[in-house]
Amino acid sequence: MIYHFILNPKSGKKRKDERFENTIKTACQSRHLNYHIYYTTSIGDATDYVRNMVKMSSERQRFICAGGDGTINEIVNSAPENPNVEFGVIPNGSGNDFSRNFTHPEMFRNIDAQLDGDTVSLDLIKCNNSYCVNMVNIGFDCAVVQEAARLKKLKLVTPSASYIFGVVVVLFKKYGTKMKLVFDDGEVIEQELLLTAIANGQYCGGGFDAAPRALLNDGLMDVCIIDKVPRLRFLKLVGSYKKGTYLENADAMKIIRYRQVPHFRMEFEAPLPICIDGEIMGAKSIEFTVVKNGFNFVIPKGSDMKYRTVDDCLKK
Repeated sequence: MIYHFILNPKSGKKRKDERFENTIKTACQSRHLNYHIYYTTSIGDATDYVRNMVKMSSERQRFICAGGDGTINEIVNSAPENPNVEFGVIPNGSGNDFSRNFTHPEMFRNIDAQLDGDTVSLDLIKCNNSYCVNMVNIGFDCAVVQEAARLKKLKLVTPSASYIFGVVVVLFKKYGTKMKLVFDDGEVIEQELLLTAIANGQYCGGGFDAAPRALLNDGLMDVCIIDKVPRLRFLKLVGSYKKGTYLENADAMKIIRYRQVPHFRMEFEAPLPICIDGEIMGAKSIEFTVVKNGFNFVIPKGSDMKYRTVDDCLKK
């Protein structure tokens, strides 16, 4: 096994210091491991690194990235559906939503736990030619992510607060987007919507439980569709949307549809921003397909998946 630590100094607002690198070296050397530490320098750099390492060796390899959801998305997209590659994450971004799907998040920052962790096969969502690890957001949520990215550059705004401020800013702008969703069972939804969230994991926006029934390994994606509504009504909905309790809220379900499917497609009147794991791309149409057991993920020792069955989701 070859171990790779990919560090992203631009993720979040704190640079990794020498003590963190020394911790990695000490843990690996004490186990006599074959390991490498690599610092990314630009967007796409992590992708190139993983692809090159996979090409150079047929040995099983574990890539552990320190960064946010965008960084784990980047490295998984470099070698998806490859049974000989394992991926792990040390949460160091602004949202860290993917790691919220697991217990004891502090173990993800423990290098010994990462090295001693076991792997589990998790699903991916294929979005045209890209892969989503956690969640795709279209409409209001995507606009908030774009606004939050701008706000995070301000020194007085913390990463966790940037999403909340982003919601406020977008609320005062024109919102609502014409979308067409086509499902395999024949259902077609074509109207102006507030947002659509397509989920593998449950969380987005720094802790919003947008897809409370989503499981990472059930072969299905959870699709949350919210109608365009007046601002006041939306504000009344935000609390239950954040907590993931809206499925039990009769008023909320009058404007929300929630489906679990392996495949569907969306079309738009013009190219629209699509937020995939916090990163923005544009598309006029997009096809979503679940890739069962699409990648191997390292669960640090002492942690576990929060939810393995629908019953687990109902108990929270």
